This record gives sequence, C-alpha cells and structure tokens, in this order.
Amino acid sequence: MDPERDLDKVGAHCALKDCNSLDFLPNVCEGCKKLFCLDHAKVQDHACPTPPVKIGGVTITCHLCDSILPVPAGSYENDVLSAHTKKGCPKKASIAQHKCTFCPKMEAIKIVCPNCKNNFCLKHRLERDHNCKKRVNPPLQQTIPPHLQNLLNQLRNSKPVKTNS
Repeated sequence: MDPERDLDKVGAHCALKDCNSLDFLPNVCEGCKKLFCLDHAKVQDHACPTPPVKIGGVTITCHLCDSILPVPAGSYENDVLSAHTKKGCPKKASIAQHKCTFCPKMEAIKIVCPNCKNNFCLKHRLERDHNCKKRVNPPLQQTIPPHLQNLLNQLRNSKPVKTNS
C-alpha cells in the first residue's frame, strides 16, 4: 500500500470551483449541503444559493400562492417577496369543484339531493331551499327488458293451476 494514495481517500475537496483544495475535516454548509474547506465554510464565504434560516428566523407568506418564504439574515421581506413573484409563483389550487344547480356557488364537496338527484351548495341543500321536485321514476314496464316483459305477460294471462291439497 502506498501511503500517499491513502491520503486521497481521507477528507474531501472544497466545493468552491476556484478553491478545490483537499480538506481533511471538511465543513458541511447548512444551506446547500455541500462540503467546503475552513476558508469557505461560512455562508457568505461561498455565496450560498440557499442560505439556512435559523430557528426563530423570519418567514413571510406569499399572498398569491400561500407559500412560506424564508427571509435570510440581512435581507428585506419585500425583496424576497418580489424575487419570488418574479420567478413565477404557482397559483392557489381551487378546492371548490362542485357547482350548485340552483345558484352559481361552488362547493368543495358534492351534496346531492336524494329526491331530485341534483347537486347543491350548503345554502340550497335542503329540499325546501331549492324547490325540490321529486324525480319521477319511469314505470316498471319501461325498466324491464322486453324478453322478461313477454314472460311476465304470459304469466298474467295464464290460468291458475289447481293443486290437490
């Protein structure tokens, strides 16, 4: 075994491209999770793209998409918010998906009237609130297939059979 080659296996090279020095005790950045030498271990020394937010740090909520944005130390909340909106924040997901058949309101859950089988909002869910007209079921003869309808007619027209009891 060559002792010089074994030294290459210990430690890590600094992640900063201009440095790339071999450090036997590299430091892990809390923000970007890369390994750096002692000279570039601090967030400001390697211009970390994702600086860590300390516990109790400042966060703001985007009013457009409700994302929680960390505000790094030394930054202003308005700058962080404007950078976020310039990147293009995602739109809020709409929860309401079911339209009331009585009014234009949308609800998150489907509320179906058991009588008329229409969908309604919370305000119009009761029968008296949406002028419910009970859905008329088709006559039984329309729901029976034709071949069974013929058998049923034959049974109705046949004479009763007397048994000896």
